[in-house]
Amino acid sequence: MTRDDAERLLALSREAQLMGPEAASWVERLTPEREHLLEAVRFFAAGGEDEPAAELAANVWRLWLSTGDVAGGRELLATALDSGEGKASRARALALYADGLLAFRAGAQSDSRERNEAALEAACEVDDPDASALALVGLSRVAFRDGDYTRVRTLATEALELSRNLDADARVMPLHMLAAGTRLAGDHAQAIELYNESLELNRRLGDAGMVGIELHNIGHVELHRGNIETAERCFAECAEIRNPDNPYDTAMTHLNNAALAFQRDDIEHANEALARTEATLDQAGIVLDPDDAFEVEWLRERVS
Repeated sequence: MTRDDAERLLALSREAQLMGPEAASWVERLTPEREHLLEAVRFFAAGGEDEPAAELAANVWRLWLSTGDVAGGRELLATALDSGEGKASRARALALYADGLLAFRAGAQSDSRERNEAALEAACEVDDPDASALALVGLSRVAFRDGDYTRVRTLATEALELSRNLDADARVMPLHMLAAGTRLAGDHAQAIELYNESLELNRRLGDAGMVGIELHNIGHVELHRGNIETAERCFAECAEIRNPDNPYDTAMTHLNNAALAFQRDDIEHANEALARTEATLDQAGIVLDPDDAFEVEWLRERVS
């Protein structure tokens, strides 16, 4: 890895859009560069250049998330974060948030809490409301896995307030977490309102990934409300959007099929689809998000 190569990849990462309407094309474009991106982060970190190392990692970590490679993404981010002075900056705050999210996905609750607390501290030190809002979202995820849904909603609401005067995409994750916390607190009517607001926001932004996530969530809440036809429509549209290279997406498609089979009293196929859900996640080493874990456990109790 030469300096010219590292600088080229840093410049490319500044253009990359790994969320939103251009995400799929950027994933396709950057996937062949994955190892080179990691090498570039190592190059900057080894030279004591903490800021470009953090910026590059913060710009491209979703490339690893998109294929379910949580361990690889955490390696990338640790390379950027765990050397040097750790001076506060927007890039460092975003990289800390990213590792907090991947730690959450891996079930490493202590790591996730530590990274998100550090992200919030760094973001506040440099007075960056966007990064602060994301760090609060990260801490709301930690509370989500702790089962503290009041705290989830408090943190998500605070993040929404911070994002009020920012670009519309800054509202995406706070709104999503507010809906999720409301759902597991048992208020399905309010959760549906929030999920539909989130769905419409992401449709306007052209973020197919988040559209699929919210269709998935709406479908499950509607099943609990007895609206099976609405759930079927949501799951059908969601299936068309799913990323076939992402094992979490694949597992959730199996889960949706299991839920619908159960509603049709087809217990055999519900069991088979649920087993595929669990096998896919186990193979990828992914720990379910609490809302999806709730649905798996709810189904398992009824089909076993």
